[in-house]
Amino acid sequence: MKKAIFILPLICLFAACMPDKQPETGTSEPLRTLAEQFKQPADCYKPYVWWHWMGSNFSKEGITKDLETMKEAGIGGATIFNLASAVQESHAPTENNPWPEQTFRSEAYWDALRFAASEAKRLGLKLGLQSTPGYSTSGGPWITEERGMQQIVSSRTNLQGSRLIETVLPKPELPVYKGWGSTHRQATYYRDVAVMAVPEKTDVKPYEIINLSEAMDTAGILRWQAPAGRWTVYRIGHAPTMSNPHPLPDDLIGHALEADKMSREQMAYHWQSVLDPLKEHLKEYIGDSFTHILIDSYEAGNQDWTPGFRNDFIRLKGYDPLPWIALRNYAGERDDVKLFTEDYKEVVSRLYIDNGWKIAKQMINEAGLLFYWEPYSGPFNSFESVAIPDVPMGEFWTGGKGAIWNTIPKAARVYGKKIVAAEAFTGRPEISQYTEDPAFLKHTADGSFASGANQLFLHHWVHQPFNDSYQPGMGMGWWGTHFGRHQTWIKPGRAFFTYLARCQMLLQQGTFISTDETVLHRKTSDADLYFIINPSDSVQTRTFAFAMKDRMPELWLPDKGLICRTADWKQTSDSIFVNLKLNADESLFLVLPEKKENGYTALIQPAVQISEEASQEIKGPWQISFVPKLGEPFQREFSTLSDFSLLADTAIRYFAGTATYKKKVLLDETALGKGKRVSLDLGELNDIAELTINGKDAGVLWYPPYQADITPWLKTGENEIEIAVTNNWANRLIGDEQYPADFEWGQDRGEKLGRAMKAYPEWFIQNRPRPSTGRKTFSIWYYYRKDSPLQPAGLLGPVNLSWGVIRE
Repeated sequence: MKKAIFILPLICLFAACMPDKQPETGTSEPLRTLAEQFKQPADCYKPYVWWHWMGSNFSKEGITKDLETMKEAGIGGATIFNLASAVQESHAPTENNPWPEQTFRSEAYWDALRFAASEAKRLGLKLGLQSTPGYSTSGGPWITEERGMQQIVSSRTNLQGSRLIETVLPKPELPVYKGWGSTHRQATYYRDVAVMAVPEKTDVKPYEIINLSEAMDTAGILRWQAPAGRWTVYRIGHAPTMSNPHPLPDDLIGHALEADKMSREQMAYHWQSVLDPLKEHLKEYIGDSFTHILIDSYEAGNQDWTPGFRNDFIRLKGYDPLPWIALRNYAGERDDVKLFTEDYKEVVSRLYIDNGWKIAKQMINEAGLLFYWEPYSGPFNSFESVAIPDVPMGEFWTGGKGAIWNTIPKAARVYGKKIVAAEAFTGRPEISQYTEDPAFLKHTADGSFASGANQLFLHHWVHQPFNDSYQPGMGMGWWGTHFGRHQTWIKPGRAFFTYLARCQMLLQQGTFISTDETVLHRKTSDADLYFIINPSDSVQTRTFAFAMKDRMPELWLPDKGLICRTADWKQTSDSIFVNLKLNADESLFLVLPEKKENGYTALIQPAVQISEEASQEIKGPWQISFVPKLGEPFQREFSTLSDFSLLADTAIRYFAGTATYKKKVLLDETALGKGKRVSLDLGELNDIAELTINGKDAGVLWYPPYQADITPWLKTGENEIEIAVTNNWANRLIGDEQYPADFEWGQDRGEKLGRAMKAYPEWFIQNRPRPSTGRKTFSIWYYYRKDSPLQPAGLLGPVNLSWGVIRE
């Protein structure tokens, strides 16, 4: 069933740029300022990336190249993550890494981090750091078992009463963590909490439970004159959950724990351990090019105890939890115990928030940094938690509708948060196989904006520390959408990143107003703004009605950076009706200024309609210059446009890079006379195209339909048209699988998920020529086999020119 066009809210939040301090709620840039910036938004509106440093694999040369490429691509900044050298579900290190001495927090590490901050300052970029080694959650090698997350453990002993009992109560079995990244170490730290005796009866009450804590000595020997009847005695204690941050840099695996989230003392110690070294090593960059600390989504598991929990529970709920803990062990979740369990969860949440996350915010801000956080998936109230960070975050994954969890933007509006950021385009290996391109990503991006995100952090941009001959190079194991300087389309992809920046700029303006079934909008001091998308895969036409008058509708086109009048609208006595026709996955902003004169009239394109007079197909032969991402350029002539993947020539069949099609076209005054416009339609192409007309840049076409008005660059007579089409890495990667591997394969996860390179080969470490001369690519994760289906590639057309006359 096709989806209709609908109007989306400019849901987030209020004001302009990612701030050094939070501005007042409801502020926004004047419409004139926004119009002047619309073609190229300010740096503060640009998308950021998650910059993953994989284990000990980082280099100054790679840092400079990565950051320079970010700047050129239209990225505003990055958050550094220190991860394992390779990741599957969690840790999956690559062996024989080339710089084993560059361990986490070694002098080489601090030197590289300082250098990154220095280079970011030179380039006008902003950097931050994930709070912990790994991507979740808050811990590190400075956290011992005593300082780690704690949980209740207990042992059970059945006794007959009416006698003096002297017996050893066994110590409870200690936890073994089995969550993400676990090394399956068993806890060794243990402290007793209480000894509780429960009479063996079906309807036992909490007041009948006896606290025997004083009757057990430090050796665990219980001496008790037991009343008549049978008793179940619980030795209750707490021990570390053994939850660990993950996926840890290789040298930290098995040597780091998550900090106690409910202890003010331990969380203060954790943040001091994070922030003090940063203040020492990055002092001159903090608050300048180094601006924030981030906490990813919560993956540390549950915690249900901390020293002092009993007193906090009594303070918050007014009764002692110990009898109820014993009763829950004995009777299970009967109705009265369920009520206690709800109280227990509320206390846990309260302590997480007050002793954990609020301490984080306080100490991060005192260090001169902003706090970004994805406040969900843990045992705490997510809605309330949105109030804590300077910038709350959601997340969305590649391949879906793009929506972030709606609690985040809803709470952000309540708490007056300016920005809702999002971990964007996180990709599973079945979907993200170096086949991603802007046309594919746009649908999810628009869905995230619709759901309330207005600042994207692209997942991911993996740091490339090696020589440029090793591409696509370092990845995050099998995870993530492959942005980065080795992506084939990173240069023309600037058009997509600029689209994101334009959307984010407008989505950060004004205040959320109201909604009915179909229309959600934001209002600034001088305009009403509506974000409209067509999420279907077909053209949609619809009329939108607005209860206002004396407005002149404007269409702000974020994919082109143009502001246009629209001819297809009318004003009644009390309403404005606007008719819109949108292509599949097309998006735009409908802006209704309060005043007809806004000081930017010269920036607005007139409302025009073009009556087509004639068209012609541009046919072959085509001269094509191939510039592979790896390898030497070459040229071919095509008599007709063809899919590269279907051709026998293996240089073309397995091509990955940019193929530039050149054609000369004669145009006379019939096409170029006064009031005439000429349009170029490229038909089908894979994956993104840069247009050059008569030697001048005529823009980038990055999602269908691949059409452009090229009139400004044309002249009477001979015109040279160049269409530079860039495809993705997939076919070259498949081509390499036709040759023997010159490295040892690691774990094979099957044809859908791919397989790892086990270790960096010696020829790579020693910088010798590679043994397999047919292989051109180099990666740590391989998604393809020799018989994997090839991807369509190149310009398929048909390519058409059409011209017509403007009807105003």
